[in-house]
Amino acid sequence: MRRVLFTAALILAAAPAWAEDFPKSPKVGPPEPLPEPICDVSAANDGGWLVGRWVAPQTRMEFVRAGEALTWTMDRKGSINTDFGWRDGAQISGGVEAVSGCTVTLNAGEGAFRFQGVLTDSGKLYGFATNKKGEVVRFTLRRER
Repeated sequence: MRRVLFTAALILAAAPAWAEDFPKSPKVGPPEPLPEPICDVSAANDGGWLVGRWVAPQTRMEFVRAGEALTWTMDRKGSINTDFGWRDGAQISGGVEAVSGCTVTLNAGEGAFRFQGVLTDSGKLYGFATNKKGEVVRFTLRRER
């Protein structure tokens, strides 16, 4: 019996710390505000750097050229946020409003949200999607491998 009590006391003494005692991990999203652009945003750019697939957790975005314009589609998995037009397995599309050599502004179909992003020197696309209510979702996208 003493051995059992001693073992239980050792287990309690080695119990894991409460969650608030653990160090906080860095946020997955980009910093607020977005970093300064790494390019001259006033210089004309066709957005060639943006064309292709970009990914984030539960998100895949694809940018394609349609004539002179750039369009995009986003597949969102496991996310239900109807304020942004996202449902589980939703696919949303829209147009690229503006693009420079390192920044982009997107609009979502039917005005669900607007996305503003900036390319970093490490090749990631940091961005924010803002819905009509002013709510924000942060993204850190990288080129799909």
